[in-house]
Amino acid sequence: MQVTGEPHPNPMHRFVPLALVAAGLAVSAPVLLGAGDSADAPFAQDSQPEDKGRTATIILHDGQVITGTLVEETDEAITLNINGIRTTIEIGKIRESYIQAPIEDRYRSVRASIDDDDAEQLIQLARWLMKNERNDLALAELNGVLEKEPFNEIAKNLKTVAEQNIRLQEARNTDNHQDAPKRPRDRIQRDAPDFPMLTDSDINTIRVWEVDENNPPRLRIDPGTLESAFELYADNKLVPETAAGREAILRSSAKEQLNFLFELQARELYPEVQVLDDPKSIKTFRDHVHRTWLRNACATTKCHGGTEAGRFRLIRTTTNTPPVYYTNMWILENYRTEEGLPLLNFQDPAESILLKMALPRTETSTPHPDVLGWRFVFRSPEDRNYRRTVEWIESMWTPRPDYDIDYDPPTAMKPEAEADRGSR
Repeated sequence: MQVTGEPHPNPMHRFVPLALVAAGLAVSAPVLLGAGDSADAPFAQDSQPEDKGRTATIILHDGQVITGTLVEETDEAITLNINGIRTTIEIGKIRESYIQAPIEDRYRSVRASIDDDDAEQLIQLARWLMKNERNDLALAELNGVLEKEPFNEIAKNLKTVAEQNIRLQEARNTDNHQDAPKRPRDRIQRDAPDFPMLTDSDINTIRVWEVDENNPPRLRIDPGTLESAFELYADNKLVPETAAGREAILRSSAKEQLNFLFELQARELYPEVQVLDDPKSIKTFRDHVHRTWLRNACATTKCHGGTEAGRFRLIRTTTNTPPVYYTNMWILENYRTEEGLPLLNFQDPAESILLKMALPRTETSTPHPDVLGWRFVFRSPEDRNYRRTVEWIESMWTPRPDYDIDYDPPTAMKPEAEADRGSR
């Protein structure tokens, strides 16, 4: 195993960053990052107490390479958990030792060096992500490959496997929850025990507002809802006066019925519409914003997912369920900076503060505040995830509606601007 970088000069902190090639990710030469890289590299940091539980690699004087989970580090020895076996190695036997950065950091660092058109490298990256049980990130990369190469059989096969793995994991999570009803908190609650989330009713309301009338998701509208519309808007010329006309609406498709309610602007009835799937714009946010970079770059403990995140705080969780990504999306839209500015610019999405602050400080007119541990998310506005985020913002309904949701976030969104009521 080839390892780059020098051992840490301080014996009290022997662990130094591990090059990606030592992490098991075989990539081309320009992608390799080691301890000798610049201070901007995501791994250029001393071992900290939170390193416990992270994967570590030790190289002995005889050349033997040992990898396991870091349990303890003292002046005399380093203890690893190797396949469930606690193994202690004396300092005198160790030539070099490395601590691997979190999977999200390694992924972001490698991804930043791969061109969006390099299908071979992206597939290799996806394989590595799947091996490390990040099928969600792998799926996003494989979808990107297939957008450019729809007939790439390797990407198609890997996508099928990644999707199966995600379904299996979700099923295991569900089974674990059902088998252990007495557990005090589920996974989301453990990650964010004090973080309130949008309710199913709130989520449905947002779905209704964001439906693309030309490409709606599955819908269900109770006849009683339409009967209520007939009564409430009897004076509206859009409501048929004859029983036959009203019966025609009751027999029409759910898409046509929803368009009827939209034309009436019967907002008090929107919550009664059942939208069974995410609308296209929300799917874009879920798959190409929240799953790929937002929760891995912004909603982490060390960033806006921790208790020290300040006013702008997102849910930190390992799951990508509707309550999580709808709540984080609501926060992104409603949060205002100290200057009273929104993070999302629906008139000029590419100029959104959310995106500008995720660029390298030298590449943006709105740099992220100088805080310890911050690292840019996008290399430039040409970054694929930057463009996809722009596409998501562009796909949202405009003018922006007032969802009329009673949600109390854990931190203040204000100062806030009044939202323009949409035309629906």
